[in-house]
This record gives sequence, C-alpha cells and structure tokens, in this order.
Amino acid sequence: MTSKKLIILCLITVNTLVAQKNEFSLTGKTSDIEDNTYLYFRDLANGGNIDSALVRNNTFKFTTTLPEPVLFVMLFKKDKTKFTELWLENRPMTFDATKGDFKNAVVTGSRNHSLAKEMKDKVYANAGEISDDIKNQREKDFINKHPDALVSAYILTMANRRWNQQEIAEFYAKLSPEIQTSSIGQKVAKFLEKDMPEIGEKYMDFEISNKENKTQKLSELTGELTLIQFWSSTCAGSRMMNEKLRKIYEDYHPDGLNIISISKDNSRGNWIKAINEDNITWPQCSNLNGWDGEVFQAYGVSSTPSNILIDKNGIIIGKNLMSKDLKNKIIENLN
Repeated sequence: MTSKKLIILCLITVNTLVAQKNEFSLTGKTSDIEDNTYLYFRDLANGGNIDSALVRNNTFKFTTTLPEPVLFVMLFKKDKTKFTELWLENRPMTFDATKGDFKNAVVTGSRNHSLAKEMKDKVYANAGEISDDIKNQREKDFINKHPDALVSAYILTMANRRWNQQEIAEFYAKLSPEIQTSSIGQKVAKFLEKDMPEIGEKYMDFEISNKENKTQKLSELTGELTLIQFWSSTCAGSRMMNEKLRKIYEDYHPDGLNIISISKDNSRGNWIKAINEDNITWPQCSNLNGWDGEVFQAYGVSSTPSNILIDKNGIIIGKNLMSKDLKNKIIENLN
C-alpha cells in the first residue's frame, strides 16, 4: 500500500470515528412505565415534537439527528404524567429514572445538562428566599464562568423578568460566537433589537381581540392602576397565578385596580376552557398568535407568567411582580 493511500485510509478512519463520536443517542431506564408507551422529545427553543421512542421493559433509546450541537428539549409521555427537561448534545447520553423520580433522573453525557443542574442547584437555590439583586448577581457570575454554554444564553432569555436591555446586551456580548448564533442566542439577539418600554416610561397601547372576538384597545380597559398579565392555558405557573389574582382582584378592584390578561395561546378552545376553569372575571384578550403575538413581541415577553403594572397616567411602575411584591405595590399605589 502506498503512503498516499495509507494517509487517505487513516483520514477516513479518523473522520469515521469523529462522526461516530458526534452522533447523539439517549439510552434510558425507567421503573414504572408500561410497555409500548411512547416517549417524546419537544424542542423547547423552536417548538414542535422532534422524535419519539417506544418503552419496552422500562428501557428506551433515542437516536435523533439533532438540528443543533446542543438542544433544549422536554422528554415526556403523551398524558404528561411523566416529563422532564434535558439538554441534549451530539454524543451518547444516558437517562436513569429507575428510582421512580422521572423529573429528576440521573443524566450523563451532556456538559450543558450538568451545567443546567448546577444552575438550578446553585444559582436558583432558595430562589424564593433571596433578593432579586442576589439572583441577578448569581446569574451574571454563571454567564461569566460559562460563556460557551447554551445554558448561559437560556438565562438571558429569562433575564428580562429582572434585567434591563442594557444589562442583557452586555452579557450577550460575552457569549461565544457559537452560542450567540444558536437558536436560543438568536432569540436573545431578536429581543435586543426591540425598543421596549422600561419602568418609568409610558406603556404602549395596542388593539387586541377579547374573548368575545371583538377588537379593543388596551387603553379602553385601564383604570386607576392596571396590571397587564401575560399567561398561557398550558402554563402551570400561569394557572396558579390566576388563582392568586382572583383574590387580589376581589380585594382591590373596588379601589380602582383593573387587570387585563393577555394569553399566548394559539387555540381558542384551550384558552376559553382555561378562563372558565379558573373562574376569571376580568378582561381577557388574545390574538391567538402564541409568542408571535404583537403585544408579546412589543413588550419582549419570553416567559409566562409575566406582567407589567401601570399607573393612572400610563407610566410603567413595575414589571414581573409576583405574589407579595405585587400586592405591596398595589397597596402602595392605591393609597
């Protein structure tokens, strides 16, 4: 064999090994899923189911071709009794839920999944007991430490709940080029292109359809104090927030508080069903365009539940206020 042929053969062998190394697979073990049950992957960045696998003897295997080097997905049963979030990478991965805790299964083979667990355990530890300033600093420290991780871009997609655009732009610039151009990174870039009103600025008025399918302006629904609440019928957090808002509305609507709920739903049926189930009596609006809805885009809303609070002059005085903080802000501005 000539040296030239030998070199070519070696290159082919190396390339084959690299290709094999870069092929994604997820081999899983569970403990209480019936045979012939399907599990599904849903792309959480771009939407849509991308693959399925059949469970037999409490084992399953995915060999999906990933559209990106790292993919953030939900793994779930169709009835949603089993679900969890995973960060997939182009390499062999394992999933072990043999102890019965599907949501907190042991996952190996993905650096980003390990970093996501670190983020959950360290960045958001005791999240309900610490101030926003501490949470913000933990997030910033994480991004500074891991600028080449997709998880860092994901933090920025959620950061608009507490960060202003300038802060998000500063940390987006620190991400590696590969992460900036990922699907999640592109969502951050798109968010930064928008001219969104901040606290202290006047809110933007829009025309939007109500649940009777009639068009109204937001300004027609405002009061002495107005909470614009962004939600979804499929978001558990939104549904829990509706329950809390019912009490707030009962207590403070007589004093001048109005609430306008704007849903990101695509399905009118699901939207109306959730309104009825949650016994919501304040104005409900949606153009049924999902995240692409004009109001969602204009205000840069990328997660639910979210909200903005505006005073009688139309000035934004709060964003993403939850539970106790929301109630205190309402009391402060109605007295």
